Amino acid sequence: MTPVPLKTPAPPQGIIAALATGFELVNARLELILLPLALDLFLWLGPRVSILHLVPPLAQALQDAALATGDTPAARANADFLLTVLRESAAKFNMFAFLSTAPLGLPSLLASRQPVALPAGAPLVWYVESLPQYLLLLGVFLLVGLFLGALYFGGIAQQVRDRRVRWLVLLRQVWGDWARLTALGALALVVVIVLGLPVVVLTGLILLFSPAIGVFVWVAGLSVVLWVLFYGCFALHGMLLHRRGLFAALWESARLIQINLPPAATLLLLVVLINAGLAGVWSLPGEGSWLLLLGVAGHALISTALFTATFVFYQDRLRWWNEMRQSLQARAEADRHGLNRKV
Repeated sequence: MTPVPLKTPAPPQGIIAALATGFELVNARLELILLPLALDLFLWLGPRVSILHLVPPLAQALQDAALATGDTPAARANADFLLTVLRESAAKFNMFAFLSTAPLGLPSLLASRQPVALPAGAPLVWYVESLPQYLLLLGVFLLVGLFLGALYFGGIAQQVRDRRVRWLVLLRQVWGDWARLTALGALALVVVIVLGLPVVVLTGLILLFSPAIGVFVWVAGLSVVLWVLFYGCFALHGMLLHRRGLFAALWESARLIQINLPPAATLLLLVVLINAGLAGVWSLPGEGSWLLLLGVAGHALISTALFTATFVFYQDRLRWWNEMRQSLQARAEADRHGLNRKV
């Protein structure tokens, strides 16, 4: 019988090569940055949805709770300080920031910065008047943000997989991607609550007796929650690149990270550090200066390239993993028949 040649799969790209490929793919299709760019421009120059009118009843309830233990000067000072912080935060907060649902949605430079000063004058402001209205708007904005995220990541996935973006296909697939992305976000929230709530309760109890041990328990518990979320961080990539279902994508993500733990952790750490480091640079122009346009555009480009690099990394590592499994299976089969020879 003829010996069966067995090939060793090509090794996967390194982290730097994945980052470089991500930048190249985005530079070839700059329209991929349009959604995060448009969101930041909207948050900067567009209208606002303010919760300032919700502060008085909330502040009154907090003041009553703070003074319940005794109407002392210290209690009044604490209540006044809390009221001042609430008013300042509410005056700056814009509910449209919930349209950025990163890391499952559009990256945004200004969602956390909440700009107030504008180069074109005061913005139009709408006020939320009740808690039910706030909750309704919160749900709507989060769902719209996830829909935009499905469009955004769907385009990136097509560019990585096919080296082109087919907009009609993307628009047909976005509804299913939106549903899976929403389910992934809901599952992540459940995991955080189920794992995080006992940590919060246990930490609060321990802090009553030993602050040092309480801080240690808090850090350890937070690390466990982040570790669990880390193993599912490539589920988004599996759903959009290879059209996996939610749980199949989660299983594939966990297996891929288990096999590629050091490079996967290094890549994600680099993505976070680069984004966080450059955010300070992009924010150097003042909110009232048109030069902030450069920062917004730079953030959209770099963030999109970094996200694209994670798709490149995932695709190449999954290819290598599958080829290695097939090669090992073929080698084992050949060994059983005595036909194995090296190439």
